[in-house]
Amino acid sequence: MMITIPFKNKGAFLYVEIYEYLKREITDGNLKFGEKLPSKRSLASHLSVSVNTVDAAYGQLVAEGYLESSPKRGYFVCQIDTYLLKQNNHVSEKKIKKPETRSVKIDFSPNAIDQRIFPYEAFRKIFKVTFNEYDSYLLNKPDLQGELELRKALVELLYRSRGVRCNEDQIIIGSGTSHLLQILGLLWGKNKSVVLENPVYLKAYHIFEKMGNPVISIDIDEKGIQIEPMKKFSDVAVYVTPSHQFPLGMSMPIDRRIRLLNFANQDQGNYIIEDDYDSEFRYNEKPLPSLQSIDNNGKVIYIGTFSKSIAPSFRISYMVLPEALLKAYLEIADAISSPVSSLEQKMIGAFISDGVFEKHVNKMRKVYKGKRIVLMNALKQWGDRVKITGENAGHHLLVQLDNGLTEEAMYTRALAQGVRVYPVSPYFIHGAENYKSMVLLGYGSLTDKQIYSGIGILKEAWDL
Repeated sequence: MMITIPFKNKGAFLYVEIYEYLKREITDGNLKFGEKLPSKRSLASHLSVSVNTVDAAYGQLVAEGYLESSPKRGYFVCQIDTYLLKQNNHVSEKKIKKPETRSVKIDFSPNAIDQRIFPYEAFRKIFKVTFNEYDSYLLNKPDLQGELELRKALVELLYRSRGVRCNEDQIIIGSGTSHLLQILGLLWGKNKSVVLENPVYLKAYHIFEKMGNPVISIDIDEKGIQIEPMKKFSDVAVYVTPSHQFPLGMSMPIDRRIRLLNFANQDQGNYIIEDDYDSEFRYNEKPLPSLQSIDNNGKVIYIGTFSKSIAPSFRISYMVLPEALLKAYLEIADAISSPVSSLEQKMIGAFISDGVFEKHVNKMRKVYKGKRIVLMNALKQWGDRVKITGENAGHHLLVQLDNGLTEEAMYTRALAQGVRVYPVSPYFIHGAENYKSMVLLGYGSLTDKQIYSGIGILKEAWDL
């Protein structure tokens, strides 16, 4: 049998055309299992190409399993099962339609930051210094707990700003709060129940639920999570946001904090997860000390992040483990490792050590305090028909109407006018009846003009 190939390109890669042709003949069934191909020399002569060209084509087909080479016998077609699904190599010209979304002109997102005050120049300088080709550790796999420079910087920063007491060996660097919560789930396994505030940071709820931990939701009151309902439980982890409850915004006073710590002390397996997500931004008084700072029995697991203080794109968070949990972490650390690049960790570490971070946070606090004042002043045009809560910290506040308009109507009417607000009911695991007609208004990324414009549009949209 001799093979004739209609060459399309007389260039340097004739072996590719021979390979493609023979491969197609085999997959189409024109060359049958066990059929012998011409020798390299005879096929090269027939096609007027070099023996090396045919050898390269045959070699590729052997490597991929289409041909089998038998010493002193030649090349034979291998047995290949028929691929039952019809192959379609053509991309449809008809594009898949995406869900239609209305144009959003003003977004009151509670998670956004003001990108205009990001310290670009400082990071540019730090990057030049940190990206050092003579640093033999720069491109290595990060330390299991995170870069030592960053962990040491955090020890000092957390003590000064939040009263957190720890050493660098207790700190774990993660890629966001979600990642750290997953690590805790792996430490405990599925048997430990997790007590959550209601309402709650939704990602925390979904993570523990999907990891198989029994989830217990307990309603909050004006002081935060209630203690009495959880006293019947043992061997539980209590997830709280005591400095600035998310999403309702209240702070847990000292008497409730002590009662929560006393509950944790009642059982060896009880722990408290303190999510201190935006503690830097408090406007009427100094930031409250952390719950960890008054814990004398190693019951508080402290978690923080740079998503609000620097930028959401820096997926760097940190967790301070009580010493009793360190051994359990180190036993599984090899299987987890740090997903954050060494370069980013070194940059954040230098950003803190050089004192630039605290200067930046102080600047941001003033900027966001000004935005909050603008938003509060703009809301005055609504008069007494709105209740405002949660305005003393963070990047958002909550508004609740008394005109009977539902949360869903508030959202859809606003969106129809190009303004996005954020309903509060999705943050409830159960029972949002007392928080009807309430939405979150974030102001972190908005200008003064956008705030006034957005509030004006909402006033009309909501018939205020």
